[in-house]
Amino acid sequence: MRKSIITSVLASVLLSGCGSGGSDSSNSGSGSGSTPITKYTFQFVQLVERDEGTGSASCTLFDVDGQTVGKETYAKLATDVTVKMYDENGEFVEDLSSAITAAGILSIAENNVADGGYISVIDSPSDTDTFYKVLSIQKSLLGDLIIDVNRNQGDVSCYTANKKATSDSGYASVHTTAIPANAYAFNSSQSELAADISTSKEVSVLNNEDVLVRAYNNGLLVDYAFVSTLTSVQYKDPTPLSGVTFSTHNWTIGLNPNELNTLSVRLNRGNYSYPWIDATFVAATGVTTGFVYVDTETNWSYNAAGITTSNWNFRHNDELLPVSLDVNLPTELTLSNDDPVINNVASNFMFQAQGIDSTLTRLQRSEYDILYDSSNTLNHVIYSEVTSGGDVIIPDLALANLDNPELDATNLTIAVLSADTLTADLQTFFMYEHAASDLVSVVLSPADTVQNNKTKYTDAYTLLNR
Repeated sequence: MRKSIITSVLASVLLSGCGSGGSDSSNSGSGSGSTPITKYTFQFVQLVERDEGTGSASCTLFDVDGQTVGKETYAKLATDVTVKMYDENGEFVEDLSSAITAAGILSIAENNVADGGYISVIDSPSDTDTFYKVLSIQKSLLGDLIIDVNRNQGDVSCYTANKKATSDSGYASVHTTAIPANAYAFNSSQSELAADISTSKEVSVLNNEDVLVRAYNNGLLVDYAFVSTLTSVQYKDPTPLSGVTFSTHNWTIGLNPNELNTLSVRLNRGNYSYPWIDATFVAATGVTTGFVYVDTETNWSYNAAGITTSNWNFRHNDELLPVSLDVNLPTELTLSNDDPVINNVASNFMFQAQGIDSTLTRLQRSEYDILYDSSNTLNHVIYSEVTSGGDVIIPDLALANLDNPELDATNLTIAVLSADTLTADLQTFFMYEHAASDLVSVVLSPADTVQNNKTKYTDAYTLLNR
C-alpha cells in the first residue's frame, strides 16, 4: 500500500498494552480424541452512568467518550436481549436469545454461522415498543465481544471482569544538558501535562511504561528524554535529557492542493504512541513545513488526517521511513463524490457503497434509518468484509413496516477501513471506533482499551467515512 493519509482534527496520541480478541476454543467432548470446537463468546451489557464513587466498588468502570463531569460508567449484565442468526443471503436461520445465560453471555459455535452470515442484536425499549436499534456483524468480524444494549435491564448484577491495567504514579524528573531549555511537557498513556518551567511532575503510568518529557526553548522543541523510574519525592533522581541535535524531516503532498479541504500530520514515537509534534500545511498554497525528529531512533510513526474535496474524511497511520514523507491516498482506493444507495438485487436488499472501491478487501460499516411513523423506527448498523466491487447484503430483519430499505431508508452513511492485512486487532478497532455513534455497540473493557489505542495510533491502515 502506498503511503497515504486520513480525518480533520488530530487527537493526541498515547497508550499501549495488552489485548484480547478472536474466538475461544473449547473441548466439547470427553476423551483425548475429541475435537475442539471454536466458539464466539458475546458478553451483553448495559452501560449506565452513576455519581462518582457511588455503588459497588467491584463493578468495572468503562472509559466512555463524553463522560459527564462528576459521573462514572459501569455495566449491568444484560440478559433481556434479542439475538438472531442469518445466512450469507441475509435469510433468517435461528433465534439465539434463549441461549443467553444469567450472566449475559452467549456462546455460538463458529461452524454454526454460515460463511458470510450475520449475527444481529435487535434492541428496543420493551417488547411492545417498536423503536428498533440493530447491530449486525458478519462472521468474518466475529470474536469474543462485549456488546452494549440500551434496553433497561432492571436491578441486576454488574460486570466485574477485565478492569483497567495496573497503573502507578509518582514524580518523573529530568535535568538539562548542553542544550538550553525553558519549558517541559510530560506525557504518558495516563497523563498529558502541558509545557511549563517545572522539570519534575507527578504523573500516572501503566506497567512498564516510560514517561516522555519534551523540552522546549522559547516554544521550539529542542530536546527530550524517556523517564523509566518514578519517585515519591519531586526532583529526585532526574533523568538527563538526550542532548541530541534533531534532524529536520521534510515532507510533500502527492495529492493536488485542490483535492484537499484540510490536512494535518502528526509524528509519534514508540509503542505507546507518545505525541511528538505536528507538521503544518497551507491548503491554499500546498506549502508544507518540516518537523524535527531523532533520525537515529526507531519506532517512529505518523498520522495524517484531513477531508478531501469529494467529502471523504480520512485518516492514515503508517511507519515513518527515513525518506521524505509523501502524503497521498493509497493507489488501491478509488473515491468519488457519490453517496451510498440501497437496491434490490436478485431478491436481496444490497447496501451499495458507490463512492468508494478498493482492490483490497476492506472492512465496511453501513448504516441506514427507516422511519415508518413517530412510534415505529429502525436504525441498522452492519459491519462486514467487502471484496473489490462487492456490495453488502442486508439481513432480512422482518420487522413490521420496516422491511423495505430500498424504498424507505434514509440517512445512509458509510465508513471503510483498508489495510494490507485485516488483523483481528484492526477489526476490533474499527467497530469500537464507532461505539459512541452506534446505538447498539461493540465496547471494550478498560484492560483492552490499551491494546486498542496502540492499534489505533501505530498500525498501518486507511480509514475513510462520509
